Amino acid sequence: MSLTPVLSARKERIFEILRATPSITTAELAQRLGVSGETVRRDLQAMADDGIVEKFHGGVSLHRDVQESPFQLRLRTNVAIKRRLAQHVSRLLPEGASVVLDNSSTACFVAEALAERRGLTVATPSLEVARALALGGDRHTVMLPGGTLRSSDMTLAGANAMRFATQLHPDYLIVSVAALSARGGCLDFDPFEVEFKQAVSPHAGSVIVVADASKFEAPGLITSLPWQNVRVLVVDRTLPEPLARATEGIQVEVTGPVSDSF
Repeated sequence: MSLTPVLSARKERIFEILRATPSITTAELAQRLGVSGETVRRDLQAMADDGIVEKFHGGVSLHRDVQESPFQLRLRTNVAIKRRLAQHVSRLLPEGASVVLDNSSTACFVAEALAERRGLTVATPSLEVARALALGGDRHTVMLPGGTLRSSDMTLAGANAMRFATQLHPDYLIVSVAALSARGGCLDFDPFEVEFKQAVSPHAGSVIVVADASKFEAPGLITSLPWQNVRVLVVDRTLPEPLARATEGIQVEVTGPVSDSF
């Protein structure tokens, strides 16, 4: 099975839902996405052909092989947009800043952009983020927690990682999220990712959230950051009206769309 397909925005939403839900019916999936059952069935057939999902009567689950390495698929999703967002974030950071990056796929692209800079101190629970920073040699100080390695996304998680998070007081906390919700704020699915963001954000000088337009009112389960905790929001497209109203007072940076394969 190949893990190389590039997912469209809606297929990425399906993938994120299936990460949090072992299996789901086609009808429930269509309802959560706000599209017709026929649209969902077409997407699921394409994802099944690519070996991403396994269909059963009336429902679907992630393919057992994909369940072992979902992060690699996320790294292949919306690549051009994530790179542009990452480059924009890099330009926002002053020389010598201290930064915490989360374990998202977007954070890997931010780390890739920061690898060209010098003199930053970066803490992260992600070995993938640390590896991307290390490609720049010894330009930065990179800090990792202790913890238990989560092989699915190469994240150091657990109690030691959370203790590490509570001790951090960075100039900037830079994160991505599963969804941007006018009502719920920044939403995620994974409890560790939520707890990590919530542990660091009260002590950060500025919280920067980076998200492409596929996250606008996308499915999400847990509020990781309420809007009042966010200082800067970096997106690739203008926010729809409900999100624009919810984020009044937040510095919104729009990079503009790029040519992609949605």
